Amino acid sequence: MSATRPATPPARERRPGIDIVGATKPMWTVFFVFLIPLMLSNVLQALSSTLNSIFLGRLIGVDALAAVSALFPVIFFLISFLIGLSNGSTVLIGQAFGAGDEHAVKKVAATVLTLSLLLGIAAAAIGALFTNSLLVFLGTPSNILKDSEAYARIMFLALPIFFVYLTYTTVLRGTGDSQTPFYFLILTTVLGVVATPALIRGWIGLPQIGVVSPAVAAIFANLCSLAALIAYLRSIRHALAPDREMVRDLGIDWGITRNIVKIGVPTGIQVVMVSLSEIAVISFVNRFGSHATAAYGAVNQVVSYVQFPAISIGITGSIFGAQCIGARREDKLGSVIRSGVHLNYAIGGVLIVLCYAFSWS
Repeated sequence: MSATRPATPPARERRPGIDIVGATKPMWTVFFVFLIPLMLSNVLQALSSTLNSIFLGRLIGVDALAAVSALFPVIFFLISFLIGLSNGSTVLIGQAFGAGDEHAVKKVAATVLTLSLLLGIAAAAIGALFTNSLLVFLGTPSNILKDSEAYARIMFLALPIFFVYLTYTTVLRGTGDSQTPFYFLILTTVLGVVATPALIRGWIGLPQIGVVSPAVAAIFANLCSLAALIAYLRSIRHALAPDREMVRDLGIDWGITRNIVKIGVPTGIQVVMVSLSEIAVISFVNRFGSHATAAYGAVNQVVSYVQFPAISIGITGSIFGAQCIGARREDKLGSVIRSGVHLNYAIGGVLIVLCYAFSWS
């Protein structure tokens, strides 16, 4: 994509976030400031999942927690494809944004949103049709199979919503804005954390729907947050607000798609391989009964707190590098790489030590 438009953004547009290319502070400080909301976003996602597990285990029982945990590797596998797409699109958006090409930013965003919606619909259809067969293949214990299937069907059918929301927040970060996705993720988390126990207990006249409560709560929270995010972006006339130009560009641009795939496939394959190993592990764990499945799910919650910071640092490095390339400031790439590596060692090392120190408690 060529940067044919002027580097100065239109006066009507307000750009929340960080000026990555033009920053005068040391790169590691700019990197860290961008990284904090991104890491906190991932922590919030992990915290939301942890709280849902606590609600299920405490308010319903261990079998309810096991029924939900049995599906985790499958959802992770499906999301791994989206992670690859998002990584590729973030790089392209970062390059276009760094070059000041607003039209290209909208075009890439429209293409990847279309791809994520189609991927979500395909995953939802296949998952809903083969839910029972999939859970049986994974060796899901018979005493939780019915509950696990009910939860899985709702989660599969909600995948288009989840995919679009996740993609939208990801492409926003490509413009150097990690704060806006974080604020709306707070809204998503609060809504989900309130709705889950309300649906389990049947508060304020809501139906008691048991083990599927987290899935229904997630749909409600994501829809509300997506609507609020779109309204906010339109109110500030953000480059990624869904205006007439972006709506007109919705569809698959094969040139952009090829670039997204070329950039995103290596990352996607890595995540797919990890997710396949998770599926293999859960199939073995399930043989030991529902309590073992629940324990495996609890351990995954802890591990995620260590993994997410490293993932966040990688995403930040990709965005910073893309914007530097788009703005023809390759001289900054070395400092971007050094900042990412040093922060990864520092933050990751501290978290690993803490996990080992408090593993028994």
